[in-house]
Amino acid sequence: MKTKEEILIFPYSGTGIEALDCLSAEQCCIGFISDDISIIGTEQYGIKVYGREAFQDFPEAKVLAVNGSPASYKKRKQIIDGLQIGIDRFTTIIHPKAMIGKNVKVGKNVLIMAGVVATANAEIENHICILPNTVVHHDSKIGDYTLVAANNTICGDVIIGENCYLGASSNFKNGVKVGKHTMVGIGSNVICDIKENVVVIGNPAKEISGKTDK
Repeated sequence: MKTKEEILIFPYSGTGIEALDCLSAEQCCIGFISDDISIIGTEQYGIKVYGREAFQDFPEAKVLAVNGSPASYKKRKQIIDGLQIGIDRFTTIIHPKAMIGKNVKVGKNVLIMAGVVATANAEIENHICILPNTVVHHDSKIGDYTLVAANNTICGDVIIGENCYLGASSNFKNGVKVGKHTMVGIGSNVICDIKENVVVIGNPAKEISGKTDK
């Protein structure tokens, strides 16, 4: 009998809870990892919360890291790298109701939620979260450590740089490039290239601030 893949989810958060609904029949969460000492040792949603020592206590368990928000996305890479976990120990969780094309490349430590569609030759690199009902069209590429909120439409041949945050209900015109460390505000329409390390918002999306902290 095939055993299920056991997974530790870091951290205990809203996205971590949402990840539970995305597990396949061959996967199970055996614990949340938290740095909040007030909840370590408790059970949340029937799952025990551990401190970081659980990475060593359960050496065979795979890891899914889903940290990050609009306020903290710039530190996502630093935090994940700071876990000091080899890339092959990370797992990927794809909701059964996501539609991922046969030629789509999906990396490690990727969470793809319900209703996501990715089509021909799209590439989703490592350490990426894609929230519900986002569409990634042909030949587009999402860079490492990027967070994609719900209901984004990423048209063909779009390049999203490393460690970006794409706000909910945003749209990206065919062929545009978004530089690394960039935040795209909620409901934006990106119709031209965006340089790295800025915040943009609007229709069409325009820069509203200078360079952000990495």
